Amino acid sequence: MKSKAAPSGVMLYAKSSGPTSFSSLWSIKHALGTEKVGHTGTLDSFADGLLVVLSGHLTHLVPHVTGFTKSYEAIVCFGKETDTLDPTGEIIKTLAPVTKEQIEGILSKFTGAILQTPPAFSALHVDGKRASDLVREGKEVALESRQIFIYGLELCEYLDNKAVDGCTYAKLKVTCSKGTYIRALARDIALELGSCAHLCALRRTQVGPFRLEDAACCKSLGEFTIAAGMVSESKIRLEKENKSLLERAEEKLFSKKKEKKPRPKDSEEKVADIKSHFLEFDSELAALCGFECDMLKPEAERNYNNGRPLSSRMFERMENLAVNKEFYVQDEIAVFYKDSSFAGIIKKQPERLHYGFVVPHGKKSIRVFTWKEICDGAFPHQWKKKGSAITVGSFEAIHKGHQELVDFVLAEKNLVSGIVTFASSISREDGRNIFTLRQRLDFFESLGIDFAIVIDFNEDFAKLSGEQFFEILSEKCCLKFLAEGKDFKCGYKGSFAMEQISVLSVKMGFVLKQADYVEYQGLKVSSSRIKKEIAAGNFAEVREMLGRPFAISLKGHKFLKKADGSDLSAFETLLSDDQVFPEKGSHKVVVSFADGNILHSELNIEENRISLLLPTQKYADNAVAVVF
Repeated sequence: MKSKAAPSGVMLYAKSSGPTSFSSLWSIKHALGTEKVGHTGTLDSFADGLLVVLSGHLTHLVPHVTGFTKSYEAIVCFGKETDTLDPTGEIIKTLAPVTKEQIEGILSKFTGAILQTPPAFSALHVDGKRASDLVREGKEVALESRQIFIYGLELCEYLDNKAVDGCTYAKLKVTCSKGTYIRALARDIALELGSCAHLCALRRTQVGPFRLEDAACCKSLGEFTIAAGMVSESKIRLEKENKSLLERAEEKLFSKKKEKKPRPKDSEEKVADIKSHFLEFDSELAALCGFECDMLKPEAERNYNNGRPLSSRMFERMENLAVNKEFYVQDEIAVFYKDSSFAGIIKKQPERLHYGFVVPHGKKSIRVFTWKEICDGAFPHQWKKKGSAITVGSFEAIHKGHQELVDFVLAEKNLVSGIVTFASSISREDGRNIFTLRQRLDFFESLGIDFAIVIDFNEDFAKLSGEQFFEILSEKCCLKFLAEGKDFKCGYKGSFAMEQISVLSVKMGFVLKQADYVEYQGLKVSSSRIKKEIAAGNFAEVREMLGRPFAISLKGHKFLKKADGSDLSAFETLLSDDQVFPEKGSHKVVVSFADGNILHSELNIEENRISLLLPTQKYADNAVAVVF
């Protein structure tokens, strides 16, 4: 089951050499299930390293993050210059290379505030066109120099390779302001020394407070050395030379368009890695980005969401936060609702507060993971740092006993709350749940649970021992608190009971909370008991044990009108295999619809189908549940 759209947040992604920054976003969109993403600073296709991607409402903050200082490592080839100043271009100049001592002696001249002329091959616009496009058309481009700031510039590695290719190589570490071109910096350093240069390779290592080592897919980049940079340039040039002559001829003679190749599917491990690095925009992350943070008072929420005039009385300062002074934002405040969800940005003016943008206060969304995704490492690192409070079970009814377990989990305010459940019933009786998986997830979401792990019970999972099961939860989800009923069992053939789990909790360092049975009319409340009462049509007793009415989900059902000629028509559909049903017969019910409306009606259950009395086909098409 797909999780809902990604909330407002930050994605740190390690782009590899080759793809453009824009095309790299596809993997992030696919993994997070959202289209609304934007990166905060382009990396050339030949370069690799950190992309900071914002999703959801946080795309409003792209200009803020774009303005952060950035750090790079660059492999510079001294003695040869290309027209693009990078490995994708043609060599246009060859001069004597420079020594290590010459480089070390000149770097201080290129620190602090300096003027820099951007490369002609750049995305900057001249008369409405990209400068690089104009150059490719054979036109001369004159770009104005502009002031940039180099905060740090050091030589990390040097190689004298004159005997092989007539060049020397340097690995430079650069920390600079927005708008700095590292290609142009290498060009200007070489020019000052009476030589020429171009970049073999470039890696972005930091954007503001965000570091490459904390990014998804970082481990796939490999070592960044002079030798690695030289190999990277050779590969780029080889790929360029190996372009098919036939393909070139066809493009020239027949203007044949390339067929769009299907995008290769990302591996499950890569998707899991991306999911695990998604950072929800909470107050700690806002403070890291330099924002002061305010909590919106609940009584002011309606006025705030309706765009009424702002007043300082509507907010409380969140004091216990370490605001990053290096990137401190003087004129804007990040706002959060009482439940800690992001509410938007307000702007400070000399006389009054103004709206930046507002994030409407929707209900908290539950994040859903498969068991394989968890094993592959998809659980967010942001959550692992906090630790998780979990309860495990089939939860096919989510009766009062289950709700008590959920209450124990939610009471652990400093931990991330979660449930582990199954995609379908593992009961040997009839294989049907009292509620569908979607109903159960919606209910857990309404209670405020942060995440759900949904297990598709199969032969491989059945072979897991109880200890292995909890080892995975401990390692992958940083399990700190577990709530279970006294009769809970797990592992191969249910051989791992509470006695063994209690011993394991001490060994693994998580707190175990055991819940007593919940009774109704002197008997234990259980899913099997509730199923029998549903079958018997005793819905008052079912309501008492569940704590809410029993409801049959109609999502995915297609109702067709029966040709009976009555004023109030009967619409019928096949019975679902997912959910239990009462015995055959007629029942007075309430039908709920997608628009929130309800209608009292009559449900008739036959051998393999159900029928509802509804006014029109439109009602039938929009029915979502039948409540008993």
